[in-house]
Amino acid sequence: MSRRSFLSATDQLIATGDAILEDPGWDAFRAWLLESDRLLEAVWGRMDRYHLAWLNVGRDSAPPGSLLDDAGTRRFIAEVASAKLAVLRTMRASVERQGTPLLSDDPRDPAAEEDR
Repeated sequence: MSRRSFLSATDQLIATGDAILEDPGWDAFRAWLLESDRLLEAVWGRMDRYHLAWLNVGRDSAPPGSLLDDAGTRRFIAEVASAKLAVLRTMRASVERQGTPLLSDDPRDPAAEEDR
């Protein structure tokens, strides 16, 4: 993947995440999470462990296993999406400023050619 295609894909994911914050919907949220996980895994590798703070994101005050009402679901989606957006924005800023050896800037890279 080229640096340019990573930045473009990240911009699209950030825009989609911002739209989800405006109107939280379960199906769009799930699709967005999967898509953002795929992008981050392609660039940074698979994360087998998550920081405890990430595991606690989205935990409602309701007892574990209880169903969330509509308001609770919207709060859950908004909290998790906000946290994931922070990760995407941080990764994007880092790649934009410093690049990464995992992304190609080589114009001969097929992914970079697609960006043109």
